[in-house]
Amino acid sequence: MAHWRQYLQEGGGTGSGFFQALQSKLPQLCIPQREGVSASPAYAKVMKKGLPFEEKDFGGCLELECPEVLELKIPSHFAGALPVLQTPHREDFLRLVRAIGGRCEPRIYPEGMHAMCIGGINNWDRVRLLKEQWQRGQVDQTPGEHWGSALQRFVQQKPELIRDRVLVLHTAPYGSVAHTLVPGMHDASTWLAASNTLRLEHEFTHYATTRFYGSMRSNMLDELVADCMGFLAALGTFPAQLFRRCMGITSEGWAPSGARARLYMADFDDPVIDKILGITLKAAANLEQALEQHAIRSAGPELFFALTALTLPDMASPEGVHLIGAGLARTDP
Repeated sequence: MAHWRQYLQEGGGTGSGFFQALQSKLPQLCIPQREGVSASPAYAKVMKKGLPFEEKDFGGCLELECPEVLELKIPSHFAGALPVLQTPHREDFLRLVRAIGGRCEPRIYPEGMHAMCIGGINNWDRVRLLKEQWQRGQVDQTPGEHWGSALQRFVQQKPELIRDRVLVLHTAPYGSVAHTLVPGMHDASTWLAASNTLRLEHEFTHYATTRFYGSMRSNMLDELVADCMGFLAALGTFPAQLFRRCMGITSEGWAPSGARARLYMADFDDPVIDKILGITLKAAANLEQALEQHAIRSAGPELFFALTALTLPDMASPEGVHLIGAGLARTDP
């Protein structure tokens, strides 16, 4: 994280100059995004061998349409700090996602996707610094070992020395829900600001499941927990009906094609999806009731561990409010 704090300090954390400074550190942000580019010798030279990016090898350099609104933040969280790249410009958001997590290929992403937490990123700036430290004997060396072998050893034994995790966010209303459908929300700008807080907490909650449980899962339980944490961080409450709207679920309890909820049930047929949706909505209603009973108004590690100790059927059961409440009791002041 020290390297990203340095990037923040050197580039100012926002604007065109910042993006150019970031490109000098992360060559994947320089590579033009074209079909098949990741299979090219030029890509291999830069991203697999760590050689400097040269425009002539690619016929140009990646540009953002609105680099002046790009921002880097490094917020604190109980799961740990992460660098967050955020932009209100949709196409720039997609370019960043493709560059950092999509091997610079022009992949199409769902219209409703506004965030991606990308791990396992080779940071060649950190590799270069590690090589200098290895040459000076400042990190572990093996007699007779050349740098290529040393790098492979570090990748296997201490990947955190060269690999990053980055959160990329698009500034947009959460769940594509209008502010008029949010209880107590009087204007679009306030809802947009709340959406930023909500989305950030949501993604950090997913990161917490990786840190504490070893995986970042894509299912309705994790989405319910992450949304709950996000709503509390942004609004101080968890309205189950707003959760339903943000998941794209109709008032009749169905998720039409293109709904966000569909992303987490892609492997199931309609009868199974119908059953999962029913369980999820009942769990959300029970969760709202339990949170109100215990006057839980904010997100935090105690709430996270209380909720992740339960299953979705647990929350949705007739005893769901009691089961959730038993866990929440440990968070009461």
